[in-house]
Formats: sequence, C-alpha cells, structure tokens
Amino acid sequence: RPPSPRPIVAAKSARALRPFMAPFRALLAVAGAALGASLTPVEKVITLLEDLRTEVEVEGKAEAKTYDTFACFCKDTTMTKSKAVTDGRDNIDSLSATIQEKTSEREDKEAELKKRMQDHEAWTAELEDTKVRFEKATAEYDAQAADLSKAISSLDSAIKAMEASKPASLIELRASVEQGLATAVALGRMPEQKRRKVSEMLQSAAKVDPADPSYQYHSQGILDTLADLLKDFRTEKEELDSEWAKAKATYESTIADLEEKIRLNEKAMDELETSIETLKGEIAQARGDLVSAEGLLKDDQLYLK
Repeated sequence: RPPSPRPIVAAKSARALRPFMAPFRALLAVAGAALGASLTPVEKVITLLEDLRTEVEVEGKAEAKTYDTFACFCKDTTMTKSKAVTDGRDNIDSLSATIQEKTSEREDKEAELKKRMQDHEAWTAELEDTKVRFEKATAEYDAQAADLSKAISSLDSAIKAMEASKPASLIELRASVEQGLATAVALGRMPEQKRRKVSEMLQSAAKVDPADPSYQYHSQGILDTLADLLKDFRTEKEELDSEWAKAKATYESTIADLEEKIRLNEKAMDELETSIETLKGEIAQARGDLVSAEGLLKDDQLYLK
C-alpha cells in the first residue's frame, strides 16, 4: 500500500525535535541554577513539547491505520467488482442461452400444436364421415334383412299351407309369396320368367280341390320350387348377417379408434398450450433478468475504470 504523506511528515517532525530536547533541558537547568529562578514554566514547555510529540505520533499512527483501512476497502471493493463483472458476464451468457433454448423449444411446441390441430380437423372429419357411412350401411342392412326375413317367413308359411292341403290359406299367403318371389328375382336367385311360372302354378293350385289327384301333381312342383327358394333365402340371410357382423365390427372399431385418437390429441393439445404459455412467461422473465444483468455489468465496469 502507498504510505500516507501526513504520518511520514509527523514522524519526521518528531524525530527532528529529539536532538534538541536534551541540550535544551540542560541549558534550562543551568540557567535556572544560575539565576535561582523556578523551572516550573520551562518544565511546562518541555512537557508541552513532549505531549506535542506524543500527539503527533498518535495522530500519525491513527492516520496510518485509517489509510490502511481505506486501502483495504478499495482493494476489497475492486476485487468484489472484478468478480461481479466476471459473474455478470457469465450470468448474461447463461440468460442469453436460456432465452435461445426456450425460444427454440417454444417454436417446436407451436409447430407440434399446429400439426395436431390439423390432425384434429382431419380425424374429426373422418369420424363424422365414418358415422354417416355406418348409419347408411345399417339402414341398407336393415332393409335387406327385413326383405329376406319376410320372404323366408312367407315361403315357409306357403310351404306349410300346401303340405297341409289348405288352398284357402295358400290364397291368403299368395301376396306374401309373390313378394318373396319378387325378392328372389331382385337378388338374382330366380329369373323373371320362372317367377311368373311359379305364380301361375300358385294360382292354379289354389283353385284345385285338395281331394283331386291332380292337386298333388300341381303342388309338388310348387313345393320343390318354394323349398329351393327358402333354402337360398336362408343362405342369403346367413351370409348377409355374417358380412354385416364383420362390417359392423369394422365400423365400430374405426369409430372407437378415431374417438380415442381425438381424445388423446385434445389432451396433448391442452398440454402443449399450457407448456407454450409457461415458456412465454419464462422467456419474458429471462429477458427482464438479462436487461437487469446488463445494467449491473455496465455499472461494475464503470467503477473499475
């Protein structure tokens, strides 16, 4: 540390007085003896000089101590500021990296959110379309199944009526049987020409007395035709039910999968939106901290100049 000028001067002054103190005392003693005068005033002067020397020495030490304290303070403050500058730069670098990292993360999440929103729209549209197609397919199946069930019931009743030799019942069932025959033609199970022939045979059989030997002749051909049709209709119904069971399961599975996708996607979108808002807050906080850190760094650098 550089020495204080004032303590040095005080010390020199005290040292400068020492050579003269002893002769001065002797001279005063001789003069006092010769004159017989009292030495009290002289001694007082000496005492004052000695006190002055002591005071100068004490003040010099005090000022030296104060200087040392001030010098230590300056040194400690300089070290503190130097460390603050280093730490401030590190903090600024860290905050800048944090802002860059979180900004990149926010942009990635925003891109993911945009993609999920597009998926949400596509899956929602697909779900609605699937439901519409399922509803339409269900209506078509219900209609076909109803036609086949009615045809099967009508044919079965007609066969039983003919086997029971009840032309009256056959007349009552003729309309239903005719409808069943029309269904067979529509399904490609029977040519139109054959349908007409069977219809004519039904009409003839209804007019024949069951007791007449020709009834058996007319009815057997009809029974065989109706039995074949009944068998075909039942097979058709079984195939329709089997295919519909598969189609229905596919529709239901597709709908369930889409609904689950949409549910999970909505949850992910909610989480992304929350995360994005959190990142925005963290970025804003880091930017505020960066501004403060840059201000503190400038103050510390200015102190060291």
